[in-house]
Amino acid sequence: MAELVLAVPRQAAALFMRKKRLRQFAQLKHAALCELPTPGDATDGDEDQNKQTPPRMVLACGDVSGESHALHMLKHLRQTHPDLHVSGFGGARLENAGMEVWQPLADLNVMGFRDVLAQLPLFFGCVKRFADELKQNPPDVVVLVDYPGLNRHLLRIAARAGVPVVDFIAPQLWAWAPWRVSDFRKADELLTILPFEKDWYEQHGAQASYIGHPLGDGLHQLAAAEEALPDAFEPNQLWVGILPGSRRSEIHHNLPLLLQAAERLQASRPEVRFVLPHLRESVEALIREYLAAADVNVLYAPGCFHKVLPHLRAAWVASGTALLEVAAYDVPPVLVYAMPSRLGTWLAAHWLAVPWVGGLNLLAGEELAPEHLGRNLDPTALANELEQRLDGPVRERVLKELTRLSPAYAQAGACQRAADRVSAYLTSPVK
Repeated sequence: MAELVLAVPRQAAALFMRKKRLRQFAQLKHAALCELPTPGDATDGDEDQNKQTPPRMVLACGDVSGESHALHMLKHLRQTHPDLHVSGFGGARLENAGMEVWQPLADLNVMGFRDVLAQLPLFFGCVKRFADELKQNPPDVVVLVDYPGLNRHLLRIAARAGVPVVDFIAPQLWAWAPWRVSDFRKADELLTILPFEKDWYEQHGAQASYIGHPLGDGLHQLAAAEEALPDAFEPNQLWVGILPGSRRSEIHHNLPLLLQAAERLQASRPEVRFVLPHLRESVEALIREYLAAADVNVLYAPGCFHKVLPHLRAAWVASGTALLEVAAYDVPPVLVYAMPSRLGTWLAAHWLAVPWVGGLNLLAGEELAPEHLGRNLDPTALANELEQRLDGPVRERVLKELTRLSPAYAQAGACQRAADRVSAYLTSPVK
């Protein structure tokens, strides 16, 4: 109830303080890549030999991407703790990896206010189950993976129970909700994935460690599990990717705009071919409907995504992890996120306390990927900026920067470092 009462004044304060927060953001220290510990160096293997019971960990992740990172971390943990017992919230993949899953939150794909509201009884039940488990049989450590909306409540419960908490992928509070740091200060350790986050959290009284971005741990394995490229896909062509996002609402708002941009680009560069790779079967009919009505030919590649990326010359990309995935394959991106709402557009321009929304731009400290967000976006501008990335000096400069930045998001090691930090809590003696 207190959260609801305070929501409006907190948001209003965030608006008035935006300029100050932008200045503070510009002054944050970026941890150098060379400061990352070598994976595997953090643990000393000095586990208490008198420990009579297997180590126990409660894990909580609520979406597909979080489950992927948790799987990689768990694989490394089991190398040093083969008898580790893991229980909590996850999905079918974690259950297949030996975890006792209390509720398959990662398989439910609950995102956005409406989804959360519809599933409130489920989330209340999860919070109760978590509290009961920690009271009756407290584990050695609780690991919370991303998903801050639920995990901050779990963090409070674990802190009251005196159970150590490691938060893997600390939430991006510096961008949208700095007041929530009071919850995350309760964590014994916050594992940050962007180099400036450690400084921000430490300035706000939290214990934080920079481990690098977990994207690189599984990126190049994903293609092997995908469908074969369509027969019509000829790798030697000049391909431009159309990546409108994974959710139905993103596709509905972004795809018509991107198809208009593709028409304009092809008018000036007729040799360009367009491809739309996608992994979610549930939106296939919607994608095909838009493509059938378009005045430009776009090859649809269902079941493919990471197999297509290495062959792209450039891409329009909805904001999110896909921006870094594209960059990891040295594909210059243009960020697009259409918003039908005037309020949403205004808030994006005046509320966020960061100069850009794209993770690539935040890492670069500049608008390396042009950002187009809001209402009434111009398809001609989208076409022009992508054309600059097909060849010439703009493309050369972007590729040079992608090479410089790639260790921060495209190299493996973050999940091993996360496992190293969690292992430190598993090696303590049983109380």
